[in-house]
Amino acid sequence: MKWGKTIIVIVCAVLITALGIDAADTIKGSDGTLLSQVINSKGNGSCPTGMSEIDNGVTLRCADQFEVSPSKECPVGEPQSSIESHKNVESGLCNGESKANANPWRFITRDQAMQLCAREGKRLPTTAEWHTLSLGMRDVENSCNVNPKKISLTGSFLECKSPNEVFDLVGNVWEWVHDDIVDGKYNERQLPENGFVAQVDNSGMAVTTKNEEDELFGKDYFWSPDMGVFGIVRGGYYDSGTDAGIYSIHADTPPNAASIGIGFRCVL
Repeated sequence: MKWGKTIIVIVCAVLITALGIDAADTIKGSDGTLLSQVINSKGNGSCPTGMSEIDNGVTLRCADQFEVSPSKECPVGEPQSSIESHKNVESGLCNGESKANANPWRFITRDQAMQLCAREGKRLPTTAEWHTLSLGMRDVENSCNVNPKKISLTGSFLECKSPNEVFDLVGNVWEWVHDDIVDGKYNERQLPENGFVAQVDNSGMAVTTKNEEDELFGKDYFWSPDMGVFGIVRGGYYDSGTDAGIYSIHADTPPNAASIGIGFRCVL
């Protein structure tokens, strides 16, 4: 009997240790851990309202179907500056919502977007995750809001969607992602100069650029910094024209930028 109790104690200790390691790996984004499988299995794979289930995701399972808009409880319905976005973020009632036929939330910094995602238990996607969301989109130059030179309500371009029913990844507004660019480097790799995308890695980040448009990469354009710390926005906006697309990246964006053409969406 004594030996039985000892074995039970040892087994419990090993399990607790394993779950502790799993928790650390899950926080870092590992999707193959026991804990992450338990978390991701909740609700039989279903996602919260306003989100799509991502079948091809490795480190994410849900993404906002639409670019985030201010909820009706927000003090400022359509922010026109980072200060007005700050008023919303500071409000105890205001949240960001993923819903159709709404004006995307613009004039928002990356940190403000991160805070709003966190308020809902979500986060900004990494650049690799954003690229995963966009894979399989069709004819984005003609199906997405990249030429009309004005913003559209979320989901208005019905054919501008991914196979996972995520709308407006290309055009309408640029979208913040989580990653930093430091002194012209992404993941310790030196980025190419500004130019049309000519080769990408598995996150859709440009590896080489050139001066002429490349049909293989949708004639998409890449902006790269030299020195300093910058954020990344992806996809292009309503006035990008052929520069917009799933490979279009502006890696020369200060994290505190808040402009008329930048918004965001959240993931789980």
